[in-house]
Amino acid sequence: MHVRIYYFLCYKQETNNLVIISYKHNRWGREKWMSMQDDEILLKLASTTLNAILDSLNHVDEETREKILRLCGIACAKETTWGPAIDIAEKISREETSLDRIIERTNNEISWCSKWVKRGNIISSTCRECGCPLVRHGIVKNPEVFCDCSKGWVETIFSTLLKRPVQVKLEKSIGRGDDECRFIVILDDDQQ
Repeated sequence: MHVRIYYFLCYKQETNNLVIISYKHNRWGREKWMSMQDDEILLKLASTTLNAILDSLNHVDEETREKILRLCGIACAKETTWGPAIDIAEKISREETSLDRIIERTNNEISWCSKWVKRGNIISSTCRECGCPLVRHGIVKNPEVFCDCSKGWVETIFSTLLKRPVQVKLEKSIGRGDDECRFIVILDDDQQ
């Protein structure tokens, strides 16, 4: 069956809404009208735009891409929808001095895909599914590039928790073809 789909972006003045109307027409002349409301339109537009930006980051050097996506991770850590995680980390860092207690509270109070575990001079987390809600919900179509955003998020949270810059490594990544994600926070000798 041959179907043509036409999309129209309309502004309905009486309801003050944006609506996308799709008109489907097949060779038998049947028609069907469908619409999406503001939230759906904006989510689709944001997804399309974000994925175009991520695709374009494949054409820049790795250092530049990592810097850009690190800033995205910082912004995500500050996003109010999730707590914001940075405020929770600041609260934990004010109230706790024991590293074990900081990790315990982080596991209980900051949403993440797995528990954080301290072994020697590292704190690590191994996730069986991607920790990014944008990837899990299909907003981001190219998680390979976006993994550096999660790395920036982890760096922001742990730098805040420990009140000093930390180094974060992404050892494994589902978005890059591994069966799990593994984040490593490297501690200095005096942080243990």
